[in-house]
Amino acid sequence: MSSTAEKEKPLFNPVAHVGGVTFEGVNVLVEDWIQCWDSEHPLLDIGCGNCKNTIQALDAGARVYATELSIDTVNALILQYSLRPELSFHHLSLPENIPFNDCTFSGILCSEVFHFLNHAELIATVWELHRLLISGGKAVITCCSENAKFLEPIDLKEQRAKQRQKRPDYFTPIENILEIEREIFAVVPPTQEALDIYELHKQILPKPYFNVFNSGQLAMLFERMGFVIEKITTGPAPQYPLWDHGENDQVRLIARKK
Repeated sequence: MSSTAEKEKPLFNPVAHVGGVTFEGVNVLVEDWIQCWDSEHPLLDIGCGNCKNTIQALDAGARVYATELSIDTVNALILQYSLRPELSFHHLSLPENIPFNDCTFSGILCSEVFHFLNHAELIATVWELHRLLISGGKAVITCCSENAKFLEPIDLKEQRAKQRQKRPDYFTPIENILEIEREIFAVVPPTQEALDIYELHKQILPKPYFNVFNSGQLAMLFERMGFVIEKITTGPAPQYPLWDHGENDQVRLIARKK
């Protein structure tokens, strides 16, 4: 039985680099990612954070390339995990800096990264994922949903539906997520936790915009880029640093390269 301290342990913590938050738990699709390991082509963990997902893959016998946005973070991780020869760390920034050859990986995990990409960056990133994977390899993606409960006060879901009627292929980011958070505070008086999260976002968000996703639209993009959709759904994400959680905060996608 878990202790009270374990139950109260936060599911997210700030990381010591620009790029977001890192979570204490593993990704909900981590086993699907690990099962991509074919004993020949390594797995890729984009935005490895505290390496929880990577370490679970290593413990299952896989070889993993793990990446982060900050070179300082990469160097620190190299020192921390120097005794794991089956693990290598690399500096990677989507989509412009991806230092790997075509058809290198059997599975790619991209955990809570897509929402930091605008439309052009997203298109280029999905193309890059396709390039990096072997035939039959899989991209395993989790990202923020437009159905996220914390966005309900600003009717974002309805706004996005209207935008897709005009431009069904376009992924419209929230141009200033900090301003949106302040708008939400005007509707829903903030708790201290909400204020703390707002201050955290001010410190660590890498870009002023933030994207949220419609599962069908995201699946359509992957299909156009040469993937077969094996899973597309939404679900809860209690690890997200939000002040109001729901049952459909997260989009979960598994796409196989033809």
